[in-house]
Amino acid sequence: MAHSVHRIPDREMVIDGQSYLYFGGTAYLGLQNYAPFKELYLTNVSKFGMHYGASRKANIKLNIYKETEDHLAHWVGSESSLTMSSGYLAAQLVVHSLIKKGHPVIATPDAHTALRINGVLTTKSFDELETLVTKHQSRNALSPVILFDTIDFSGKLYPNFDGVRKLPLDQLILVGDDSHGIGLVGTNGNGCFGMLKALGAQKLLVCCSLGKAMGIQAGAVFGDTEDIQELEATPFFGGASPASPAFMATLLDGKRLYSQRLELLKENYRYFNSQLKDPSFFAHLPGHPTFEFENSTLASRLEKKGFLFTNFNYPDANGPLVSRIVLSAYHNKIDVEQLCAALNGLL
Repeated sequence: MAHSVHRIPDREMVIDGQSYLYFGGTAYLGLQNYAPFKELYLTNVSKFGMHYGASRKANIKLNIYKETEDHLAHWVGSESSLTMSSGYLAAQLVVHSLIKKGHPVIATPDAHTALRINGVLTTKSFDELETLVTKHQSRNALSPVILFDTIDFSGKLYPNFDGVRKLPLDQLILVGDDSHGIGLVGTNGNGCFGMLKALGAQKLLVCCSLGKAMGIQAGAVFGDTEDIQELEATPFFGGASPASPAFMATLLDGKRLYSQRLELLKENYRYFNSQLKDPSFFAHLPGHPTFEFENSTLASRLEKKGFLFTNFNYPDANGPLVSRIVLSAYHNKIDVEQLCAALNGLL
């Protein structure tokens, strides 16, 4: 059941006079309504304004973009990075550029729609992926490109990336969408770039939304300096309005807050796992604060007990009903206890 609300969802919501605890969405670090984070952002709005009305390729360049991109690259472990106004645009910039060069571009079964633009070959299984790679290696002089979500919730990729390990990676270009990893997994939340780099692909590009764990309306791309410079030189990049400079400054200034909130989330995650009697009921990736299930009766009973969570057909009305419990840094110990008590009783 869908609910219309008038405020940004937080750990608790009141709908039609009834109070609910909210365990859904993708605000993993609980920053979207966190007062210290909002204050930091408002300080940066006062300094940089709401929006920068110019192309990033214009003759006047605002320093905060380069400063933030250097910080992000250093944090994730890439040579360079660029930012755009959304993760969706960042993904499409990368894929559009590779298709335009003539590379055969193949998506894994659960790759996000942002990656699967016109010209991308889609697959329904990892066996089909392997077959297509072999086929296009023999037909094309340019290296095939593999598109995938680093955190695809199927268990085929993060944390070991078994779904792509058996491919001839030294002859392939990997493009990972790390939207559900950045800010959460890796060293101090720096995402999957380092894990993917260790696979030894011919080339690696990682794109992501910064609007989930990081709480910032922007997207980013990480890779070698030469590749990032090529992307920056495209009309696609130059013609798009940049992310808000105030958001960029908040990314740069929020390092301490991000670390603190990640530790709170890890505590909630550990406590939830310690209290849950039947964790095997859920589809779950180790270390990730999401717990999926497919049981409409359980979903209905949880809502009646005062819990709201992600529960809709994804990615469209024809897709499966996705029920996903999401832990966030804004939850407290009592919230987690109440949820586990309800789950343990119902299961």
